[in-house]
Amino acid sequence: RVVVLGSGWGGFQLALNLDKSIPLTVVSPRNHFVFTPLLPSASVGTLECRCIQEPVRTILGSNGSYLQAKARTLDTANKRILCESIHNELFEVEYDKLVIAVGVKTNTFGIESIKQAASAHDDVFFLKHLAHARAIRTNIIDSFEQAAIPTVTDAERRRLLSFLVVGGGPTSCEFTAELHDFIKKDVTRLYRELLPHVSITIVEAGPALLGPFDKALQDYAQGLFKKRDIDVRLGTAVVGVEDFEGPGYRFPAKRALFSDGTKHEFGTMVWSAGLAPRTFTEELGDNIARHPRTHRILVDEFLRVKGHEGSIWAIGDAAINETGEPIPQLAQVARQQGIYLGKVFNGKYREDEKPFQFFSLGSMAFMGESKGIYDGSTAGPLRDPNNKSVHHWTPPALRGILAVLLWRFAYWGRQTSVANKIMIPIHWLKAYIFGRDISRY
Repeated sequence: RVVVLGSGWGGFQLALNLDKSIPLTVVSPRNHFVFTPLLPSASVGTLECRCIQEPVRTILGSNGSYLQAKARTLDTANKRILCESIHNELFEVEYDKLVIAVGVKTNTFGIESIKQAASAHDDVFFLKHLAHARAIRTNIIDSFEQAAIPTVTDAERRRLLSFLVVGGGPTSCEFTAELHDFIKKDVTRLYRELLPHVSITIVEAGPALLGPFDKALQDYAQGLFKKRDIDVRLGTAVVGVEDFEGPGYRFPAKRALFSDGTKHEFGTMVWSAGLAPRTFTEELGDNIARHPRTHRILVDEFLRVKGHEGSIWAIGDAAINETGEPIPQLAQVARQQGIYLGKVFNGKYREDEKPFQFFSLGSMAFMGESKGIYDGSTAGPLRDPNNKSVHHWTPPALRGILAVLLWRFAYWGRQTSVANKIMIPIHWLKAYIFGRDISRY
């Protein structure tokens, strides 16, 4: 009995690659896998949400089952997991082999006002799940329709159409790029009179956007944003949000509090500023070893949880190998770990025969207006940056149209179902020729 907790990159790939004769149970509050790199596209209507997800049940064999629930506690002595369904029903699941692939949640760094507003979708949104993308898309459309009301003042229009993106990583930058394309192509056509009131601001606490990327590509991306009149604020953090009443404002209003003491009114805030462990991971107890700082589950080179070798594995963002080079918290890492564990459980390797080795494919990001970036400097197996005696060939850095073509081809090729491989190019073509759908439903 194999039990997988989570339907993200690691858990989904394991379920997909596991031999269908092996009894499998997948436990996750979401009954689908989300192709997360395309969430920014779905949040502005470039793609439809349904074409970037895969239902879990469609990949399960006759011995597979799915339970829509969250894991609450783990009893390692009796090999049982206490689960709570989304309908608040408690039940237990027994396992012989357990794979913890619960991932992480968005980090609010202890800022309670951000957490509360995002939980209520009160003009503040995370961008990690399909529900987030749908809520962002709805809020963007609502903001334009509210701003179009004749009795709304110009000052309130500027607030409603002020879009604030928090975080300078790939997700934030890709959302900013998608939003700019939506404004440039669709707002100019459908809300022309509101265009002078629109503004986009991206805030990053660090010294540069796209921190993991090559410096030249960072500068290229930042230069593109500045040419598009996107306000890039580096070395600035958002420390909270507050409600306020503006003069003559008709709608409830919020503004962000910046670390430099200034305040920024906004109609939509997208927060993608870091990762934090899930409650289940934090509350596992002393019998599961975790990293003292990150609280990620400690695993060995075979992805086995320390002290529970042979019965519990952990993969993806929830896990960390205490020895060797640190592995980044990336979708491609979790995907490769899921494939690796599938081979182990299928009997291709003994569980302690072949260590997991991450092979990086490099990093890429969509920058809008048919431009992108690809950084191949990290491509290949993990290597010691201090060992200069070993030379590795790496792909060249790409920018512009070539990087976009690579980005689209790579993400199209990673789709699981034939249906999504058909629908995604159709939606790309539809958005290019006819524009994005702005229907509110």
